[in-house]
Amino acid sequence: MASSDHQYINRIFSLLDCFSVENPDLGVREAARMLNISPSSCGRLLGELRDEGILIQNTESRTYSLGGRVIRWAEVYSESSDLRKKAFPFMEDIYRQTNETVTLYTAEEFDRVCVERIESRKTVRVSEPIGTRINIFTGSGGKSILAFRTEEEIEHVFEYARTLPKYEKENDYFDQLQNEFQIIRKQGFAISHGEWQTDASGIGAPIFNDRGIPIGSISISAPTQRFLNEEILRSYSKILVQNVKRISRELGYIPERR
Repeated sequence: MASSDHQYINRIFSLLDCFSVENPDLGVREAARMLNISPSSCGRLLGELRDEGILIQNTESRTYSLGGRVIRWAEVYSESSDLRKKAFPFMEDIYRQTNETVTLYTAEEFDRVCVERIESRKTVRVSEPIGTRINIFTGSGGKSILAFRTEEEIEHVFEYARTLPKYEKENDYFDQLQNEFQIIRKQGFAISHGEWQTDASGIGAPIFNDRGIPIGSISISAPTQRFLNEEILRSYSKILVQNVKRISRELGYIPERR
């Protein structure tokens, strides 16, 4: 990263740090004094952050405050932090019974993000680094979340997916997904083979918060060869669903609220 880019990023974070409970609204000159930069430079930076939805500007006072995008990030952090703490003992139970890689994902708008993982000790295994982002409409971990979103949210994701070169002409793919979602809702879990990683298969089940919203999922993943046995799939899916339901209950989920 060039030094100028690094300086620019540091200035953005320094500006955001100026907002606090005591100072939730800042004008251009006040923020410029706090950063020790010119009002014109500060005004440009505030305007750029406003255009990105990170800040909002009061039309009357012309002051700035933190916007909805920051609130969404805070909500994701809050839920994922609590989720990891509550989910990990259940992930360990799943791992003890399957000896396969167990992964926890949190849901974002178009993606699922790997936030925790217990990796299989088998010689041949499936693994992904914590922080990996994967489209929410591919793989068992993502589809098990998306299937339980509202129809409006699902269509919003599909509209985004159609802008990607790989999917822009794949209308049949999304029709098939809708059919698959019906099965996922009925059985409570999703199965995938080689959808985002060649020769890798997974079983994923959703985690709900106290408002009945699917905020994440847990998947059991392994090389496809080990997941072609129907008896193993039935056994693992039962273990997974039982534990994921317990996590949802820990988060205050009541099925009747959906």
